[in-house]
Amino acid sequence: MKTLHNHIEDSAHQTDTRAAGDQHLPLPLIFDILKRQITISTNFLTLLEAEKNALVNMDMSSLISLTRLKERELAKMAQLDHSLQEVAVQVVATVSGRNNKVIKLVELVPFMSREQALTMKGLRDQLAGLREKITDNNLINKRFTSDTLGYINDAISLICNEITSEPTYNIPGRQLSGNSPAPALLSREV
Repeated sequence: MKTLHNHIEDSAHQTDTRAAGDQHLPLPLIFDILKRQITISTNFLTLLEAEKNALVNMDMSSLISLTRLKERELAKMAQLDHSLQEVAVQVVATVSGRNNKVIKLVELVPFMSREQALTMKGLRDQLAGLREKITDNNLINKRFTSDTLGYINDAISLICNEITSEPTYNIPGRQLSGNSPAPALLSREV
């Protein structure tokens, strides 16, 4: 399986005499979509950093607001991913006549000049790095949230449940009967 770098090298060895008919290929649109994805992914990383700060500060109103913003940005990312796929399918179908449902960026290299292929590789690598950071930061926030909820549940359990499982004694030193409620910080009767 060839990598994008290998495809670029192979394409460099080909003569770069593109037919005049190839000028109508929407390759600039691919670069535009990749640049927009990079911008949105960068913004999403900023949102994840703000989310982490809101989690640390337990700022619920900020968390709610950030969740809405993240949902909007994710929708934009999904739409751009879909658009990129549509344009890639169109390029491959126009040039080769293949009508694949899914096209990888590496499959577009033979239809690009060396400069275009290198530009695409740079944009793709930048986007892949951002998406990896997004995954990592999202996982960190998810773990932090999970750990915090665990601590809160433990605290609630300690406050509401029996403080001790040891037998309780009344003043004269006799063990209290099993029907007597164990001491707790909050009454369950309320």
